[in-house]
Amino acid sequence: MNIIMAATFFLIIGATLTMKLWLIKVPLVVMGIALITSRDRLAIDFENRRIMKYALILGYRWGKWLSVDQAKYISLVRIRMHRNENFISITRHSTTAMVKANLIFSKKHYLTLFREKGVNALEMVKTIALGFDLKVLDMTGKGKQWIEPNILHGSFDGTETKWE
Repeated sequence: MNIIMAATFFLIIGATLTMKLWLIKVPLVVMGIALITSRDRLAIDFENRRIMKYALILGYRWGKWLSVDQAKYISLVRIRMHRNENFISITRHSTTAMVKANLIFSKKHYLTLFREKGVNALEMVKTIALGFDLKVLDMTGKGKQWIEPNILHGSFDGTETKWE
């Protein structure tokens, strides 16, 4: 949300400058468009056993490949995403339960792969875990539980998870 606000600021300032200041106007408009269109993505290369989190800005990838050979496991953690929306006098607060997937290399080194709703996260974790032959540590419930990726299915709400 903050990036969109900054991008909008650059677009408004850039658009309101006079033609005499076109050297300032054009870069501000380009920066605003770049920020609005930027996206965070995840690239996975199963063949070479590597993964890359990158930002896609104006068609260019900004990120670096990490080898998955040193990865120990994937952890799943339940988180709550909070969002405040303010518009003049109307304020709205919403909370969404999400699952965060981390690729763990050591106790202090990890890579956050994604944050998704439970059902969506399940399929993505299963694909990554099977592709890299990693176990999954499920910390979404009350305790910690190791899961084999070939039996990973169900939901993360703690009530209807089925292990077969």
